[in-house]
Amino acid sequence: MLDWDKVTPAQIMPHSGHMVLLDKIIFCDEMQLQAYAHIDEQHFLLPENAAGLPSYLGAEIMAQGVAAWAGAHWLVYGEPIRLGFLLGTRKLVFRQPEIKIGTQLLVLIKQSWQDDSGMGVFDCELRCRETDEILVSGAMNVYSPTNLSDLARILGKNNE
Repeated sequence: MLDWDKVTPAQIMPHSGHMVLLDKIIFCDEMQLQAYAHIDEQHFLLPENAAGLPSYLGAEIMAQGVAAWAGAHWLVYGEPIRLGFLLGTRKLVFRQPEIKIGTQLLVLIKQSWQDDSGMGVFDCELRCRETDEILVSGAMNVYSPTNLSDLARILGKNNE
C-alpha cells in the first residue's frame, strides 16, 4: 500500500503537532492497520503528576488508529484527508486503570463494517508490545462525511 518508512502518521491524519498520538504505522491493508504509540512523560494526554495514562484515554489512541487507516486509503486513492468523528464505542474494556509511563503500545485496528455514507465500525485493541497483553479493547463507531455539505450540516454552517 504505502512505504511506512517514509509516510508518517501526521501525513495521513487531520491531527497535527502534539495531538498526533501514533508514532509509526507498521502495517495497513484494506481491512486493518497496525501502529506503534509510546506513553512517555511528555505525552499530550497525560494528566499532571500522573504515574500513567488513564486507560479511558486509550480510546483516543485507538480512534487515531482508525483515522490513520482511513487517511492511508484516501492517500492511496488520491483523495484529501477528511475529518472523522468518533460517535461512540461498544464493548469498551479497560483491563487496568492506567497505562504506565514508558509503555510501548501496539495499536491494532480492524474494519468490521463500513458503508458508502462514511459510517463505520472498527474493532480495536491496545496491546503492550513487551508482553502482548491487551490493555484496552473495544469497537469504535465512526463517521467521516463524504462531502462538504454533510460536514457543513454537522457543524451547523450554511454553504452560502
